[in-house]
Amino acid sequence: MNVFSFAHAVRTGPTAAQLACLGVFAAVLALCPLLVNDYWLRLLVFVFVNIGLASSWNLIGGFGGYASFGHGVFFGVGAFAGAVGIVRYGLPLPVVMLTGGFLAAALALLFVPVFKQKGLYFALSTLAVMLVFETLLQRWTFTRGLRSYDLGWTIASPLSLPQFFYLFLGLLVAVVGSLILVVRSRIGYALHAIRKDEVLASSIGVRTTKYKAIAFMVSAAWPGVLGAAFAPFLSYVSVQSVFDVSITLNMILITVFGGAGTIIGPIVGGVALSVIDQIAWDNFLEYHRLIYGALIVAITTLHPGGLASVFWAMVERKRATRTVAAGRSRQARA
Repeated sequence: MNVFSFAHAVRTGPTAAQLACLGVFAAVLALCPLLVNDYWLRLLVFVFVNIGLASSWNLIGGFGGYASFGHGVFFGVGAFAGAVGIVRYGLPLPVVMLTGGFLAAALALLFVPVFKQKGLYFALSTLAVMLVFETLLQRWTFTRGLRSYDLGWTIASPLSLPQFFYLFLGLLVAVVGSLILVVRSRIGYALHAIRKDEVLASSIGVRTTKYKAIAFMVSAAWPGVLGAAFAPFLSYVSVQSVFDVSITLNMILITVFGGAGTIIGPIVGGVALSVIDQIAWDNFLEYHRLIYGALIVAITTLHPGGLASVFWAMVERKRATRTVAAGRSRQARA
């Protein structure tokens, strides 16, 4: 079986097969600390975080068709939950990660009324909510540090770099695994119907508001967990560092570049953009942004479905070629 046949079998196979492939992929990556230096380990941690955030956004933005421009607020809230919990209250990392996920999911409930809007209006409303929370956390003395003049939180790292690597690898597997389970569940089918035609879906009995709210809460919880785990890795947390609009834009960019509405899209997009970024930095420093931007525009223009659509088109062509060849072979034997 070649790679194209294998990819098609996994894509159309049962959920257990997809989860098993994810486990094998993680097991291979787990060997990295034995093979690469600290620079590459740190880079891989950033790649894992970016893919995890993009996969989370993909649930509501790609599968649900509601492009949220405020998803960075959940990452920021999680990061502040991690920083405040560790420094002010001395909580262990697993506790602050759960707290960050819970707070982000609870905050997502505030977005439910915004789901009455669509398209550009929904995107702008979510962006506005993020800016509101950015201002509140910047002004609130409780989130600015232990001293009145502090603007952020300095956090002593509780883990070594290899331990952080395994932590974020595990979180990435959990994010992608949960996405597979949700997409293959009733929630996923409802999101597919909503993206195709929400009015029609509602008319046949799909409780659109309910499923959008559930998907949005799941989509928000994981950035909260990732933010809380990322806070001690970052070592310093401030509003400027974790509420940057570029964090949300990066989620969207990775998803669209790889393929929105697909499981593999954010993974492909995250890896591809990281490789492109490194090559541009190393070889074309002065033209880094130009090359990076030009490639993004080229892919999204020529292949609106992202890199994943290019690969699946190749898979389908190979399958069609084999089918034709098999048919001719049967005719020749007859």
